[in-house]
Amino acid sequence: MESEKPLVNLWSSLGIGIIVLYKSGVRYSNQTGGYSCLHPEVEGVYVPLTNEVVNQEKELEAYFTGPRWQGWCCDRIDAETADFIDGVLKKSPYTCDINVDRSRLEASHEAWIYVTIPTVSKNPEISELVGFSEGVAILTWNNID
Repeated sequence: MESEKPLVNLWSSLGIGIIVLYKSGVRYSNQTGGYSCLHPEVEGVYVPLTNEVVNQEKELEAYFTGPRWQGWCCDRIDAETADFIDGVLKKSPYTCDINVDRSRLEASHEAWIYVTIPTVSKNPEISELVGFSEGVAILTWNNID
């Protein structure tokens, strides 16, 4: 029987990051879903996307604890939330080419948002994603709980 792949818990990570879905042999998990405290996991490669100028994590936290979700976004996100997240991502040159994957809204929730990443970034400053094909990743950050 094959042993389970190693698991990295991102509970203590700061800022936002993406988990690029990739056969790496390593699983990543985070506490997500607001007050529901879900623990989803996927195999991939984690890339931190911290920006010292724009605090995207703080904006996302304020949105998910605000009137729209009140800390309970654990089932799925809607188009309005996807539009908000896309707007937050556009504020940074490091995340401006990443977009919420509209075909996976039902699988996305607070701190675990399916996104698409481009093959080649329009912004050459994004050196973190060199050599990856266009594909799917998960945008994640510290859970609001």
